[in-house]
Amino acid sequence: MSARFQLKPVSTLEEVETQTIWVKPVPLDSVGALTLSDAQHYCLAGGQKSFSHVDICSYDYSSNSLKIWRGSVSNWLQKTKMEQRASETLDKIVSSRPDFAGLDMSTTQLMGVVNVTPDSFSDGGKFFNPEAAIRHAKLLILEGASIIDVGGESTRPGAIQITTTEEERRVIPVTKTLLKHNILVSVDTRNPEIMRTALLEGVHIINDISGFRNKECLSVIADAYKDGVNPNVVIMHMQGDPTTMQKAPTYNFAPIDIYMYLQGQIELLVSAGVLRSNIAVDVGFGFGKSVEDNLALIDWMPMFHGLGVPMLAGVSRKSTIAKLDNNAPVDERLGGSIALTLKLVDAGIQIVRTHDVRQTAQAIKLWQAG
Repeated sequence: MSARFQLKPVSTLEEVETQTIWVKPVPLDSVGALTLSDAQHYCLAGGQKSFSHVDICSYDYSSNSLKIWRGSVSNWLQKTKMEQRASETLDKIVSSRPDFAGLDMSTTQLMGVVNVTPDSFSDGGKFFNPEAAIRHAKLLILEGASIIDVGGESTRPGAIQITTTEEERRVIPVTKTLLKHNILVSVDTRNPEIMRTALLEGVHIINDISGFRNKECLSVIADAYKDGVNPNVVIMHMQGDPTTMQKAPTYNFAPIDIYMYLQGQIELLVSAGVLRSNIAVDVGFGFGKSVEDNLALIDWMPMFHGLGVPMLAGVSRKSTIAKLDNNAPVDERLGGSIALTLKLVDAGIQIVRTHDVRQTAQAIKLWQAG
């Protein structure tokens, strides 16, 4: 395992502008935003959160460090030697996002989780029966979910991939019924055949935990666009696959490495014919990451606005919560799930994937009321 890079604050912008840079906005609280003029602060992705300062970062491979300079946006724009790069990055960070699958991206949307599996870590097969899954999906909509994410394969650490036939048997009857009730449906799959079948049935979103690394998955989406279907997609980052992902995950610095990966996958899908406006990204909290990596991703989430597309994240009931709280069982992780979610909301996240829709919706409503 290679040494992880250390954070290294520097005093001048010149010290970081030696090679590739990344830009992390520093979100303001509501009081901070009120004390500044419109010219002094900017909105994150056209949403409700704003910022006046940024962290400009670059890797220093000679010292295994990530150099960071913090300054106001105006100071950055005045001092930078990378004028075009700065202008383009700032534009991506602040530009309003188009609707994603018909949903307003200027506010936080909730994606409710429905696992049609006997062995998912979060609900232990409660909704393996299709009728139970459908009832639960309808309840999540009533509780405030805008999207229902249906998955037929457990992707917990160590999980083995199931057959296409079995995954289709679990997923498609549920999605068919939900679509008849005009519910916005996402299918959580890394299987190209399931993607193809789901799209033929009218599913709106394909949520691929493997980030469309499988060329067959990419071809399915590209073919759908050629046929005029134009699905929305979620590109997630996962190091390895579920059977191996938690065996010593390695990064220089997880947020930067994952940003570069997602940036590359966005361009890959766009080059295949996918509309950029139909792409969202997910950093893959808990998928091939240590606790340290997961917490760094939460802190650095504002940087991912620089990708110029909506951000989705799923922190609900994840094992990081247990590792920081005396091995709390799955049904006792609601507090941690909401705490992490509120940090995501402060970072301007557009879509939160959650098992506990009612409680999460209430927490966000109260958090934003102040």
